[in-house]
Amino acid sequence: MPELTEIEKRCLTLAANGRTPADIVLDIDLTTACVNGILRSAVEKLGARNIVGAIARAVRLDLL
Repeated sequence: MPELTEIEKRCLTLAANGRTPADIVLDIDLTTACVNGILRSAVEKLGARNIVGAIARAVRLDLL
């Protein structure tokens, strides 16, 4: 099972709740590049093609 960091989980949870990367930047006080990198890392770890797929897989695996 893939292991996500707390920040990856937080960003995916925010994205699952309809927040865009620009919104997430404001929520957790990181740069856009950082948030995009965190989301990209989560997508890769979960073997998904995009953020939506990563969210779905994380939910199925009970990671969020």
